[in-house]
Amino acid sequence: MRSADMTRSIFAGTIAEMTYPEVESAAGRDATMLVPIGVIEEHGPHLPLGTDVYAAHTLCRLVKRHGAELGVEILIAPPFFWGVNHVTAAFPGTFRTRTEVAAGLLEDILGTLVDDGFARIFVINHHGDLAHNRMVREVLHDQHQRGRRDIRWLEERDMVERLGDDGTESIWATYERSPEADSLRRSEALGVHAHELETAVIARYFPELVDFDILDALEPTSLDHGDLVAWRQGGERARSLTPRGYFGAPQPVDPDLWRHYDFTARAMAQTIQDLAPVEAR
Repeated sequence: MRSADMTRSIFAGTIAEMTYPEVESAAGRDATMLVPIGVIEEHGPHLPLGTDVYAAHTLCRLVKRHGAELGVEILIAPPFFWGVNHVTAAFPGTFRTRTEVAAGLLEDILGTLVDDGFARIFVINHHGDLAHNRMVREVLHDQHQRGRRDIRWLEERDMVERLGDDGTESIWATYERSPEADSLRRSEALGVHAHELETAVIARYFPELVDFDILDALEPTSLDHGDLVAWRQGGERARSLTPRGYFGAPQPVDPDLWRHYDFTARAMAQTIQDLAPVEAR
């Protein structure tokens, strides 16, 4: 999927562009539903506030394409973008949604899809804030306790372990990072936010949203894991450590780094196919 195939509308390619009979028919065919999750928050002076939303939306569209190649019908819900922002809360443009509000909204969205007949729902998240991810996990645990066990979180094991789980919990659908993704060159700078990977995907699919003049002048941060622990405390502590709003190397050292998303999407699509009932394959 090239940049020309992508539009800036986060509704593009989602069920927001379908009619209700089309959605009803797809649910009757046991189509898989993806729910992209992100937030609106600062992403340095070079990337838009909606970076996580655009990235989650792009990832889902790539998963849908690879799913079609595997014979799996996939639909995409409109992105959920009112998640929790703790770390970057001191920056203008970062929306500070209360955890209970974000959780209630996500619960209603997932519940709607279940009530509409979708029996295979996968959440695809693109926001690393631990408070946000804990919220998502609690919502999914609650859904499973209500018997809605076909809602899964499609994620790498890194996040699973960061949340203190081991991956055997019913909410998880884990996938292995592809060797191709690991073969892409990365900066030696520790990067976790508004860094080269996020720049790569936005520059590839939404180049008009990147301020390349500012990007070219940005130097990598020289922060270590101890700084990361302090940065994750959020608020003014995070802003003092990253006054320009990025943590890592904002400029990709590998011009093909955007392919990381395509390789990841392929692995996700394969996991979705592997988890499909035999009759749905």
